[in-house]
Amino acid sequence: MEYGIRYNGYKRISLDEVLHISEEKGGKLDFMFARQIAPFNIEAIWALLYIKNIIDTSSYSNRVKKINLDVLQWGDDKFSFNIEKGIFIEPQILYNNLKYYIAVQSKSKLRESNIKIKDVYLDVNKISKMIEETGLEYMEESLNHLIKEGKVINGMVNILDFWGLTTLYYISEISKYIFGINNYEIEEFKDKIKLINGDEFYISGYELKLKYKGVELRFRVYDISHIHEKEIERYGSKRNGYIILSLYSGSGYILFEEDLEKSLAAEKIIEFSREAKERTGYDILLFELDERKLIEKGIIGEKDYVKFIGKNYNVIIDSIRKIYGI
Repeated sequence: MEYGIRYNGYKRISLDEVLHISEEKGGKLDFMFARQIAPFNIEAIWALLYIKNIIDTSSYSNRVKKINLDVLQWGDDKFSFNIEKGIFIEPQILYNNLKYYIAVQSKSKLRESNIKIKDVYLDVNKISKMIEETGLEYMEESLNHLIKEGKVINGMVNILDFWGLTTLYYISEISKYIFGINNYEIEEFKDKIKLINGDEFYISGYELKLKYKGVELRFRVYDISHIHEKEIERYGSKRNGYIILSLYSGSGYILFEEDLEKSLAAEKIIEFSREAKERTGYDILLFELDERKLIEKGIIGEKDYVKFIGKNYNVIIDSIRKIYGI
């Protein structure tokens, strides 16, 4: 079946089409986020609201039984101070303009070197100070979790470990408000994934498990650098991570991503997705997240969608619900 509005390499799909996919797969839905380090707080809110809407819409027909959301990290990518990566070494807090530099390495060193993301480390004392001043307790839970696992060494923690695990603790935090869920389990996982082209890979990271209206929810965060290395060699495009997304999509995953028509990087994204389609033969199924109306209504500023949301996350959640009716 052909889904939705086609971009070059993308197919934008609706809620009805998502439910149809679930029926085809026996009640199972697989989603993914593609951020080199972690999705932004507001993206996590969007995703959970849409997941809740999917479950609520299908609750009487039992069309959805299990939902997975995989957050894909690229540890072998070069670190840079762009909007997707810089926010995770210098977090900014929404509405109060607080900003914290928490990397062990200096800004000048990170700018001058060709350091990979996975080789960037965060200063635990600086993180603790940020937590104390912002009151973001879920970050402290993440940090304590990593300390118990022995992943904090000489006062340092890896950027992927911290923000990957913190993403799951943030999802657990806002799930209390969105789903009314207070029971959750976060632990390490090891698994094997098979892509549409037949290639199999071992994956490992952290996962969060919840249950809402009888539907099993599983959120996983893991580094796919080894998958990227193998597949770009196979398809011959070292710069294009969208090849991985097309292979995941061909395997049944749906991408949560910003509205392409309103994205500042739309031209580049469409170029990469077109190339990925040409090389692999698979479109990327896209379920769009659109923060534009929040900006237009003055709820957030033009670049605020990357900032971390404090305890007033209910303001954002309620605004999205009201504006978009989800």
